[in-house]
Amino acid sequence: MDYIQIKNLRSLYDTDEIKIKKINMLVGNNSSGKSTFLRVFPLFKQSFNKRINGPILWAGDEDDYVDFGSYKEALSNRSNEDTIRFKFKFYCKFKDNGMFPTHTINRIITIRDEGTVTVEFAISHDDESTYDYISELMLQYHNYTVVIEFSAKNEITTMTVNEKIIDVIKEDMDYFGFGFENGIFDLALFPVKITARMRFLEILKIKDEGDFIIQYFYATRICGIHKDSIASKEADRAERILKSVQEQQDELKKWAFLYYLPKYYLTIAQYIRSYFMNVYYIAPVRATAERYYRLRNAAVNEVDCRGKNLPVFLNSLKNNQFQSFRKWTHKNLGFEVEKSLSEGHVSLKIKKDGQDKAINLSDTGFGYSQILPIATQLWYITEVGSRRSNGNMDRIMGVNTPITIAIEQPELHLHPALQAKLMDIIARTAMEKDVRFIIETHSETIINRIGSLIDKGIVNNHDIEITIFDKKFGDDRTQVLKSTFDKEGYLKDWPIGFFEPEED
Repeated sequence: MDYIQIKNLRSLYDTDEIKIKKINMLVGNNSSGKSTFLRVFPLFKQSFNKRINGPILWAGDEDDYVDFGSYKEALSNRSNEDTIRFKFKFYCKFKDNGMFPTHTINRIITIRDEGTVTVEFAISHDDESTYDYISELMLQYHNYTVVIEFSAKNEITTMTVNEKIIDVIKEDMDYFGFGFENGIFDLALFPVKITARMRFLEILKIKDEGDFIIQYFYATRICGIHKDSIASKEADRAERILKSVQEQQDELKKWAFLYYLPKYYLTIAQYIRSYFMNVYYIAPVRATAERYYRLRNAAVNEVDCRGKNLPVFLNSLKNNQFQSFRKWTHKNLGFEVEKSLSEGHVSLKIKKDGQDKAINLSDTGFGYSQILPIATQLWYITEVGSRRSNGNMDRIMGVNTPITIAIEQPELHLHPALQAKLMDIIARTAMEKDVRFIIETHSETIINRIGSLIDKGIVNNHDIEITIFDKKFGDDRTQVLKSTFDKEGYLKDWPIGFFEPEED
């Protein structure tokens, strides 16, 4: 994912395009919108985890990640339109995925099968059905910008290509049904394919794709078979078709592109799904430490976003994995984790460097219970190589979606020295692994530590993105600003007095 843009979500009236780099820092005052932006990542993941009535699961059960309430609660109060918009830009490959069979259209017109894609979804609410729905799809690919508007019943109402209206055939919609493509948002785009096929054949004056002349055209122009072996009448007709192709290349390419639009969309949708299924979210307030944890005969393969199941997760590790985790925390954070089992319970203990005795987690101070879920996630994802997403789908599509770790306020209850160590781990992970970090923070220590790591050559300043969320008093809209580091690790375009308290 290269860029994400959000419109009309709570205070985020329009974020403009925010570039996603290896380490992305979100800073700003309380209630300025930075948490809203970060929580979009787990919001999409929880939406893909369950079968839902509508495109987005705004609020779920206790096992879900975030709670936006409902569509109407999530919609910005200052919005001039009743839609919430999400825009994504990324590089996508459409080849080698088994979805584009040899076909009349791509025998005649070459279709570009990879490039940068920009796709935007507008989400609206239907009061009659009480469900949300995709009211508009915008897709940009190469020289084409397609905008399709939908009714609440998923029917195409209007479509434009490069701002020119296209009349879409609707007679086959009932047959192909709602959600025929089974894409990420179940949009019924098959009528676009039907329309494009008919227009393509009309231009070439071809009755249907089984027409003998097409086989002749393919044989002579693609395979090189001499035209004398075919009756002269068919040969003359083939020449006329060739002339039409040469004279109307742009028009034919447009209809060829629209013919494949449903399959393009399906690939794009699968990529977006794969990307967000690779998101790991860590909430701002992690679970407090307890002296004993009941196991309940359970085993889990991922630490939940609040760290509630951390003891069960650690107990589920194989012995060699747990020993690897202990060495990792000792090397990177200066302490080891021990566990002891007793009658269906497990207790966690911390052994700091220089101490002979391990101390129960509940007696070590609040900070350790807050950093352990983050440290465990980082160790498991990067060292064990956990990927919950669609690994097989990635291989089929020829893409490699990175892991994205979204962390809210990692500095909570941590001494500045431990904050710095945590940023060292994050920076090293981002530079060495295919992992992206989205971090919301109020910590001056964390920001300064990144500058220090840049100065030491551990981190490249071009791999850091700082987004400042600024909301003035009395204004519901958030203004999104950008800041960067120079090669020496000094901040550029940084608001003066940003971390200073406001004067009365």
